[in-house]
Amino acid sequence: MERSQPYSSLSHTARPAPVNKLPIAQARIPETLRRLAYFQAWPDESLERLASGTRILHLPKHSAVARKNERLEALNVVVSGLIRVFIPLPNNMERVVSLVGPGDSLGEACLILKQACPYHAVAGRDSHLLAIDARVFRRELSLDIALTRQTLERVSQRFMETLRDTEICAQRSSVLRVASYLLLHRPTSEDLGFTFRLPARKQDVAAKLGLTQETFSRVLGFLDKQGLIQVSAGLIRIEDADKLARITSMKDCKEAGQ
Repeated sequence: MERSQPYSSLSHTARPAPVNKLPIAQARIPETLRRLAYFQAWPDESLERLASGTRILHLPKHSAVARKNERLEALNVVVSGLIRVFIPLPNNMERVVSLVGPGDSLGEACLILKQACPYHAVAGRDSHLLAIDARVFRRELSLDIALTRQTLERVSQRFMETLRDTEICAQRSSVLRVASYLLLHRPTSEDLGFTFRLPARKQDVAAKLGLTQETFSRVLGFLDKQGLIQVSAGLIRIEDADKLARITSMKDCKEAGQ
């Protein structure tokens, strides 16, 4: 049973890799905030105050956003790119917790509880982030109960997603893990066929499922040959979601095709 993946050691850097500010005027930060789904329900006056404590950062691939056991100084919202959040394990291994893409964030729980970060967060590709000062973010939540409620809902949703991911990774069959992951993207229970794009590289998605990239690709290829899905680069088409939901192993796939 595959559980974890090796990661590039961060031990050679005592601190997160340096980040560079984008060449963007401070006056445009409120506009950037408004374009993100995360802040669409925030009133303009709150966004203006947030902007005063916000930096737009560029992180080259492999740069660290956060390190385990260190305090976060800002709420990080991804504008572009991908942030890989993982728990470091012994023997230079890792357990990927989440893949944070554009419009998503990391750090609310640590900032609200004022606790040290329990994970590493590293740029999976060149990325741009909004780094909102922790004190400014907490102040805005204290001023508006609606924003506090919205943040609670966002953190709660993320917790539920983590539980679902944990359940998937607990499956012994790699086929069942991949099938369960694919079905998470089903728009509604009535949709038998649907198409979606992988949110990250196969290597990163596989690590999130506790699989190697080779195993993940092999299972996708097998499901494709069985006519259950179609794979074209990062685009995946599910042909029959109900039939895919009944598959638990490669043996099931073969029997379903008979």
